[in-house]
Amino acid sequence: MGDDKQPEAPADESKIPPLNPEDPLFGLTDEQIKESLSVFGKNEIVIPETPLWKLFLKQFLGFLPILIELAAIVSIAVRDYTDFGIILAMLVINACLGFHEEYKAKKSLDELSHQLESEVAVRRNGETLQLNVKELVPGDVVLLVGGTIVPADTQWIKGDTVSVDTAPLTGEPIPRKYPGEHGDVILSGTTVVAGECYGRVMRTGEHTEIGNAQKEIMADKTVSVVSVFQKKIMLVVQILVSVSFALVIAVLLVQGLYYNGFKINVSQTILDALVILIASIPIALPLVLQVNMALGASHLATTYNAVVTSLPALQDIASMSMLCSDKTGTLTTANMSIITDQIFASDGFTAEEVILYGFLCSNADKKDDPIDRAIVSAFNDTGNSKDGYVQTEIIGFNPSVKRVVAFIKSGDKTLTIAKGLPAKILDTEAGAPDDHELQWKVDKINDHAFIKSVEATDTDLSSSGYKTIAIAVCEGNARELGDAAVWKFAGLLPMLDPPREDTPATIESLHHANISVKMITGDHANVGKETSRLIGLGTNVLPGEEMRNAPSETKNDIIWNADGFAAVLPSDKREIVLVLRNHFGLVTGMTGDGVNDAAALSAAQVGIAVAGATDAAKNAADLILTEEGLSPIYGAVLESRRIFARIKAYVVYRVAASIVLVLTLSIVIFVTSCAVDSLMIIILALLNDVSMIPVAYDNAKATTKPQLPVAKTLVLQSLFYGLVQAGLSLMFIFSMANNRDERFAIDLNGPNNEGCTGEARGFIWFHLVMVTELMIFSVRAPRFVLLSPPPSMYLAGSVLLTLILGGLLAGFLQMWTVPGGDIGWIILFNVASFLVVDLMKLQFRKMIGEEPGDVILSDDLLTPTTRTETQKTVEKGERYRTHRESIVSVADRNHVVEVKSKSGLPAFFSLGGETMMDNGYVNVRKGVAGLAASSVVPSGTRRTKQVSSPY
Repeated sequence: MGDDKQPEAPADESKIPPLNPEDPLFGLTDEQIKESLSVFGKNEIVIPETPLWKLFLKQFLGFLPILIELAAIVSIAVRDYTDFGIILAMLVINACLGFHEEYKAKKSLDELSHQLESEVAVRRNGETLQLNVKELVPGDVVLLVGGTIVPADTQWIKGDTVSVDTAPLTGEPIPRKYPGEHGDVILSGTTVVAGECYGRVMRTGEHTEIGNAQKEIMADKTVSVVSVFQKKIMLVVQILVSVSFALVIAVLLVQGLYYNGFKINVSQTILDALVILIASIPIALPLVLQVNMALGASHLATTYNAVVTSLPALQDIASMSMLCSDKTGTLTTANMSIITDQIFASDGFTAEEVILYGFLCSNADKKDDPIDRAIVSAFNDTGNSKDGYVQTEIIGFNPSVKRVVAFIKSGDKTLTIAKGLPAKILDTEAGAPDDHELQWKVDKINDHAFIKSVEATDTDLSSSGYKTIAIAVCEGNARELGDAAVWKFAGLLPMLDPPREDTPATIESLHHANISVKMITGDHANVGKETSRLIGLGTNVLPGEEMRNAPSETKNDIIWNADGFAAVLPSDKREIVLVLRNHFGLVTGMTGDGVNDAAALSAAQVGIAVAGATDAAKNAADLILTEEGLSPIYGAVLESRRIFARIKAYVVYRVAASIVLVLTLSIVIFVTSCAVDSLMIIILALLNDVSMIPVAYDNAKATTKPQLPVAKTLVLQSLFYGLVQAGLSLMFIFSMANNRDERFAIDLNGPNNEGCTGEARGFIWFHLVMVTELMIFSVRAPRFVLLSPPPSMYLAGSVLLTLILGGLLAGFLQMWTVPGGDIGWIILFNVASFLVVDLMKLQFRKMIGEEPGDVILSDDLLTPTTRTETQKTVEKGERYRTHRESIVSVADRNHVVEVKSKSGLPAFFSLGGETMMDNGYVNVRKGVAGLAASSVVPSGTRRTKQVSSPY
């Protein structure tokens, strides 16, 4: 909390400022706010941060560093102090580099976390303000609406009986009602599912129920999210180390028994085998992985104002083939406006009365609600007065009932007004019966001419792109009247919700990247079709009821073939996502902004909350857009594919380089007993690791095809490079050993077969330096290396400096002094073999189905072009063929969540490096309301996203 005063003691209700007796919703005065803040402090919990010294020491933990440390122990055990010093230096250098990069990444991600802080509507000094939840103090009056994560323990004052998802605290799947049998205090960290109410903040920060529990839990546990790609990488590394270990044992036995190494020099024999294992360990792999993730997250934040809440999601976005999107507020602006000259008023009502009744059934404090905001604005523009009308109660919007009901006093009279989806206002059982306490049919429901007229008007308006809100009025208190209540249909309010300016260009660009977009909306099908036409999607938009009522054997095909769905329920959105993800095996994304989208956002591998999203939507999302527009989604796709390309290139390179080193060194020992100096092999491994760190900054290009993390192809490509280059290396080494020109021949046996000469050892060493360093340029290139985008100057410069240093060491070290002619042969052979292998890789990638696809040359959005429905269908078919090539296995369709104790040792068999993310998320410092989302989750399950019942 910095210099802010800490809370003195658990919240004492006697110290909480009382409600204003004249107006309970007046809120606190400035003096009361200051006093409450001084007593109770801010509404936050400071999560213990990892000290810098621990951050540094953690660089020495994990599977890969521990293997190097074991090598250091062996070297000192055989009293080889020089090698021990080099191995130790290798560890320290890697730790320093890792600490430096990780510290920079941590600072960057800490800055991102501030963009994730939530706001809530608060009444202060008789006005409604939007405040950061951390600023709340006991006594504040807050407005809680559907989708809001309750920011503090809050006592219900006025409004609906709200449904609250308490699962983060209680584990109960069924929402609780407040006020009710559980009392009237709604606990912090829970989510309002339906209804809206005003509440009085009672406890904040560590004094809340969840805050008190989480303060201790956060000190003991950490939760990290492991992506599919991370799992694949770790699998490949474990296979590599296992094979290398087997070869090390073989080398030890051959060198020790066949060549009498155990009799001549036991310690040297052990070291000769040990350094081969060291050469195979990609110690910089966790660092390269972390830096790539952090740079990608920082790039999205600074360039696109998009905040990544889960770093592994960046890798999932690279594999995304299908994007489902909510319409209102996502594809459209949600800046709705009532078109007053298009208002439809029933017989007995005027357009002004329809607007008035709509206003009376709205809440002016809900400034973030696009419908209420539009209706309130339209009423204010009429200049009419609301005097004489007092809203005594309002039953807020619920996505399953799709309507709002308000009770109004007008003198001695009472009115009950409803607004919502036209079908539900005409007949509350339309579509399907619901659980709202008030049910009705309007008085003219059996007047077919009237109903037909209303439906025709609604269809005409929706076909023109208008969203319609229906209004009905009942004279008297409908709750008290029961079945005797008479509801009259007042009219329709047409609202225009234009597409976002960048939506058509974003759709065009996503299609070019082979990502299909399906629109899923609760609006009328005609509105959905018109919006689809405007933004460049196909117009095969089906009513949600058609999908719900379809037999199971055809439902999946309907979901696959449709361009979108309209008039859907929240459960429909989730089902569509799950079918695409689980039945068709596609990596599926979902964009949305409301609590009705939260369940689908959570079900998707990539959940994206757009600007202005509710707390529930943000909490279920992996990517949060903080500014208007959808272009950051396309930016995230490109950046994630670039990240994937860099990491994939490094993994393939590093495994292949290890294969080259292990096989070449082992086979040379098997055949000739010639072992390169253990000290120089350690230096070679260090050079390989350090020189490749700039891969994280490489000039990678995104491809037009989704990129899948398939362990098989990673292994096959690594084997291709490793075996081919090892074979060429052995051919070159042995051919030079048998060279008839003594000026260039190398002696692998030495005089009297006593061991190879220093010149031969230096020759082999520099050749391995060159072949492993040049290999990265072939691996990273999607096409032939000379026709692919050039590497970054950092990577090119790093490799060049390493080669120069290697050449100088080979030529001038007294124990080697490799002749200039031999160095020239090494350079000539490696350049020639590099080009040959690079040409071979094209056919090999084609053979294993790893062709990268075309490269996307620019990050700019494409200019949309007008297409006929036939053209759209043809292009959709081409994308779908690509989708069928991008199916992921059942085992790879979930994230893995690891729960670890901070007091215990980290898992040895992990890549390490979770220190950048506290609790598996970018957020490092949260208000108390955010803690429920990061509470401890069962190991082996998908990352928990707090999900409320949909809005």
